[in-house]
Order: sequence, then structure tokens, then C-alpha cells
Amino acid sequence: MHELVLPDDIGRPLRGALLADTSRETLAVVFAGRSRAGRRLGSRYRLLGRDWWVAAEPDYRVHGASHLEMDPAFWSRVAKRARATGESPVIVHTHPRDPGVPRFSPSDDWGEEQLVPKLRARAPVPVGTLVVSPGGSEGRLHERRQEAMALRGVWGSGARPEAVDAADAPFERQVRALGASGHARLRSLSVAVVGNGGTGSHVAQQLVHLGVGELLVVDPDRVEASNLSRLVGASGADPARGTPKTALVTRLARRLGTGTRVRELRASAVLDDIAREVARMDVVFGCTDTQWSRAVLNVVAHQYYVPVIDIGVELASRGGLGGRVTVLGPGEGCLWCLGLLSEERVRAEQLGPEGFEAQRAAGYVNDVDVRQPAVVSINGVVASLAVTEFLDRVTGFRGAEAPAGMLVYRLSDGTVRRVSIGGRTCPACAGATRGAGDLAALPTAKPPAIVTPVTSPSVQAGTA
Repeated sequence: MHELVLPDDIGRPLRGALLADTSRETLAVVFAGRSRAGRRLGSRYRLLGRDWWVAAEPDYRVHGASHLEMDPAFWSRVAKRARATGESPVIVHTHPRDPGVPRFSPSDDWGEEQLVPKLRARAPVPVGTLVVSPGGSEGRLHERRQEAMALRGVWGSGARPEAVDAADAPFERQVRALGASGHARLRSLSVAVVGNGGTGSHVAQQLVHLGVGELLVVDPDRVEASNLSRLVGASGADPARGTPKTALVTRLARRLGTGTRVRELRASAVLDDIAREVARMDVVFGCTDTQWSRAVLNVVAHQYYVPVIDIGVELASRGGLGGRVTVLGPGEGCLWCLGLLSEERVRAEQLGPEGFEAQRAAGYVNDVDVRQPAVVSINGVVASLAVTEFLDRVTGFRGAEAPAGMLVYRLSDGTVRRVSIGGRTCPACAGATRGAGDLAALPTAKPPAIVTPVTSPSVQAGTA
């Protein structure tokens, strides 16, 4: 099913404006960027709400309790913007007296048949329509044909949750904690782990044990001997075999048999086609140790409305410090705003090894490629905090307490602080690319990667 994704800072005021008048129908237009949804959804659109107009009284020709007609000049303005920007217009109107989930009326059907072809003739983009009531919404997307479209928030799932057997042996005790509906949500999700190293391997292991529906693992590296002290799932034979780090997750999923479908991308997330594949997922865990890849994921979170859970561990040589979990996305965190990215490091990594050495020799950049200390137990604590935050966001098992944008773990006293980080804005998170999806470029390496996605047939066959 196609989706319209509305962040809270758009969805809440839009709904309030639409349903303020309960005596008459009201119309608005949402202008949306676009992306293609994940593989589990097939070739489906994900429309990303960026801006909205509520029709003013002069824009109506007929403004009644059960019927609307708009001035052609209003539709002309809508088509002009869509043609200029490439955005998809989503026409939203209300059935304010319907207490349940609304349905398109015969009058609505007739109006769409007259209007949508005319809009698409002037702006050849997919067009959405949505009817909203106090009890819910129903949507459609019009391109080659008319198809269903669902409305959701940023933390929604791209796939419709299916019923699960609460007595399913591997998950019986998990269902007791998360509930059958929470477990069904996990089974419906497509999740990416970018970087299967010290923290990423902990995250990937837990996601397989939790039984998420699809897991995309992205990492260009192979197992080295120096990884064995902290890389979950690695064996002493893997360095000699040159085992890809991504293959460790496929191996774990096959042995565990919980039905998670694992896909591997043995390449860097700074490559354009890899980053856009990551952007098709429902949730992303950023577990990389390079600033460029984290900068790319930061943009993905705000440009594609895909929540990114960024994980950072920092240790002093004799202990100290700790780690943090930062949720990135519209209305939440941004690594640039929080001062967690360095322009110097990003620039140095973009130069490549030879370019970086030349710049360092000339004194333009400092030594920014020094390997940092790492301990498996600290990685495990921070990774577990991240996965638990993810669980709460998608299942709500913790209760009504508002989620925090950042969790900070202090090694010195073993405490975890919840930090609110909303309200900051910068060009990376609130600029022209916010919600643009595929309509805007990413700060990636443009030549496409020659990568063959790897999926283990035995793991895929066990998918629930």
C-alpha cells in the first residue's frame, strides 16, 4: 500500500485546522516529496508531507456540510507549484460528522474523476487524495491507476501488521512483554543496520532475536583479527576466511531460525545507491565509525522521514566517558545541530586516503583517523539502550511517558540520562531538502556502486 507520511509538526496542526469546523467540510492540500518504499512493500510510493495549504473562504465556490466545489484559480495555483517543484499534491478534505473511519462518497469519486486528470495534465506527478474524520482517514494515490494509500506518522510501519500466534514458542515470553500487537508490529518492520562492527553486531543480533520482519545489514568490511574481541557472532576462523561482516548476521539468522529475512549490502553507505536503499526502510540504526556516513544518515533521516537511531561510544584510554543514543528525524535530533559532526572530519573522509594524506601533509587537516579504544561490554550496554528505545517507539511498551531524543550513558557512575533535544534547526534538518525524498540529492559519492545484494535462501524461506 502507498503511504503518506506526516511528521507531527505538520500532521497535528493540519488535522486541527481541518476539523475545527464541524458544521462544514474543509479542504487542504499537502505538498509532498516522494520516495519508493522498501522491498517488503513492492514498488510503492512513500509520499512525504513538506508543506500544506488550507483553503480560504474565497477559494470555495460551494462550501457545505456534505459537498465542496473549489474555484478553478485555486487548482491552478496547486498545479503551478507541483509543476515547478515536482512535489505531489495530496488533496485532503473532511467528513466532520463521521465518527468512524470515513469512506469516499460517490460525490468524492465523481469529483476526483474530473479533477485529477486535469491536475496531472499540468503537473505529471502522482496525486494523492485523502478524506479525514474524527475517527480516522482513507486515502488514494492516482498515477497509472487509482490505488489505496495509508496515512501514518514518521514512526509508522510500511507494511500492515499481520496477526501472530501468541503461543509461538520462540516468542512466547516476548509477546507477554510487548503484547501480540507489539510483536506483530516488529514482524511488519523493515530495519537497516548500517555498520556491523562493535555496536552494530550487538544491535543486529538483538533484532534477529526479536524477530523483526526484514533486516538490511550494510558494511563494506571483512572480519579482521583485531575485531574478534568485540564483534558479536565472529569466530576465530573468520579473519583467515575473509568473512564479510554482513555475513555474520545471515549466519546467525539461519542458525536461530526465527524467520527474520536478512539482506546484505557489502558496500559503504556513503555510496548514493546504497544510501537510497537504506532510505527505503522503516527504521535505521546508524552504527558507523565514520563521520561522512553518519552525515549521510543524518540527511536520510530528515530528507526521507526515516527514523535513524545513531549510536556513539567514546572511551578514554583508561576508562571514562561512555556512550549515547540519539534519535534523528523531523522534530527530533540532528547531528549537526548537536555538534556531533565535524566539518573537518567529514571533508577529510570525502577526500579518500590519497587526498587526505595530501591535505594532512599540507597542514589543512589534523590526524582524524586514529583508532579509538573499544570494549565489548560498553558497546553492548549502549547498543541495548538503542534497541530498547526502538522497541518503545514501535510498540509503546514502556507506557505513556514521552520518549527522549537522546540517552546518555555515563560509565563513571553507571547512570543513564534522558535528554530532550527538539527545537534545533539548521539547513541539514530544516532546509530545502526536508521531506524531499528522491526529489533532492544526497551528500554521497555519486558513482553507483556495483553491488550484488546477498540474501540467504534458507533465511528467506523461514520468514513469517
